[in-house]
Amino acid sequence: MPDTPLSALMGPGSHHEGDLTFEGRVRVDGHFTGRLYSEDILEIGATGTVDGEADVARCVLAGRFVGRLRVRERLRIESTGSVEGSLDVGILELHAGARLAGDVRVAGKELP
Repeated sequence: MPDTPLSALMGPGSHHEGDLTFEGRVRVDGHFTGRLYSEDILEIGATGTVDGEADVARCVLAGRFVGRLRVRERLRIESTGSVEGSLDVGILELHAGARLAGDVRVAGKELP
């Protein structure tokens, strides 16, 4: 997934609140509060936090997600990553040390 060119970066120490719809790969290393939507890739770096809702095709999570996360294709949660809330995912790749708390649904295939 990281081979996809980066379209936007929200750096460490940055804060944003609102709705974001994007194409390409977006990386959050700061704090985002609100709703995210994409047919592409969301990356949440080790220093990144997302509070709210996200509906994306693919996601790499090394930071923290709090809220409702829907990943239609593949979600990879790194050892430093955590999800608190509701998770609905096609395929889940969970590394040792990753944390999940809440409702989890894994379809085992891409979601419609």
